[in-house]
Amino acid sequence: TLSLGALLAWAGAAKVLRWDAWRTALGNYRLPRALVVAAAAGTPIVELDIAALLVSPAPRAGAALTVALLAAFSLVVLHGRGLHGEKLPCGCFGRSRERDYRTMLVRNALLGILAAVVLLSEREGSALAGLSMPSAGELVPALLVALGVTVAAWTGYQVMSTARRGTRS
Repeated sequence: TLSLGALLAWAGAAKVLRWDAWRTALGNYRLPRALVVAAAAGTPIVELDIAALLVSPAPRAGAALTVALLAAFSLVVLHGRGLHGEKLPCGCFGRSRERDYRTMLVRNALLGILAAVVLLSEREGSALAGLSMPSAGELVPALLVALGVTVAAWTGYQVMSTARRGTRS
């Protein structure tokens, strides 16, 4: 729940901090004006609220809302695919870059799976409850896992970058 909450907090805060880029990306989807106005202000607020729920005593509510939000985002991506083809404007984390629609759908699916795990978990209470510093024996494995995740993410990024360059040739 902490990871998912942190990602949503980052996404919401980035949209607020990079307001113009977020509005530009959203506007490029050619959604109805009323929906653009509501989504422009509402999306960062909802993301920040869900992040707070995920670390509150009600993490399942936050997870359920995450699944709903990701489903809505995925529908917008599919709508954009019909307008722009494979490369879509992405307001993700406040940026206004183009991304392959499949990458955005896979990202949404992976975050949705993480939210589903939280939603279906047996554990109650805040993700912050009982949080303590790792012991010396836990520190090395934790660092190795963090390093492994970092290497896997870097490798995935390199593969995606290479694949994108290959399709432009």
